[in-house]
Amino acid sequence: MSVLNKAGQLSRRGFLVAAGGALSGCCAGKGFSADESTSRVTFGLVTDLHAADLEPNANRHYRESAAKLTACVADMNRRGVDFLIELGDFKDQGKTAGETLQNLKDIEAIFRQFKGARYHVLGNHDMDRISKGQALSVIENTGLPQGRSYYSFDVKGAHFVVLDATFRPDGSPYDSGNFKWTESFVPDEELAWLERDLRESRRPAVVFIHQLLDGDEDVYYVRNAAAVRRVLEQSGRVRAVFQGHYHEGRYSRRQGIHYYTLKAMVMGAGMQNSPYAVAAVYADGSLEVSGQNGAESRFLAAD
Repeated sequence: MSVLNKAGQLSRRGFLVAAGGALSGCCAGKGFSADESTSRVTFGLVTDLHAADLEPNANRHYRESAAKLTACVADMNRRGVDFLIELGDFKDQGKTAGETLQNLKDIEAIFRQFKGARYHVLGNHDMDRISKGQALSVIENTGLPQGRSYYSFDVKGAHFVVLDATFRPDGSPYDSGNFKWTESFVPDEELAWLERDLRESRRPAVVFIHQLLDGDEDVYYVRNAAAVRRVLEQSGRVRAVFQGHYHEGRYSRRQGIHYYTLKAMVMGAGMQNSPYAVAAVYADGSLEVSGQNGAESRFLAAD
């Protein structure tokens, strides 16, 4: 029996065959520590809901995002994933700052129906008519102080890092629409924190960000993406980066790191157009992404 799938990639079954005893004793430094070697972390991913009371525009169905997220949260509760994370552009803007803030409160209330840990990534539309401080006062990241826009946490032997690229090239934060969505930036202070955070962890790491990091010459990419990638690559810890922002979704691999861009939930009418994903991190640092409702499924090998 072949261990490769139709695309010529190692299938999950093939991974289990090839890995042999890896799940019960992988090498220290690259995989889980010995006492956590049989652990598996599972988490749900959703992005770009743009939730708002707006008429459909350019195939963005803003009002449907609430029902789509409700179904996604119910599925995540049924599956019992370890945590659920949204990758930014959680809501869209209303006619006033008050209406915009209510959009965020309404979609956050649905997100909080997930019974496990919940996390957020900031996207450009999260500050389209309100400040970063206002956005952070509404959303809740489990076990973390209110107000943090970039942070990290550990689950079952894996390390997870959330980055915030909602800064202008001069380092000032996005605030109530005073930015160009094509100009995202990770400031020096955050880069220094990222380098320190990855250096201090001995666990395989997964990174979450809204804007794209796997390129440099397009409006969807973080302006200093090369500097961010350099930190990720030099750490030797990062297995994958999960991104939003680019609504069509995509995948690439650079210097051994997988970059998976999830499709936007706001795009397309009907529940069949409500992409989200379930991901699992295995003991050797490989990942498996199971895409739902149009999102891509992919096995992300550890080497």
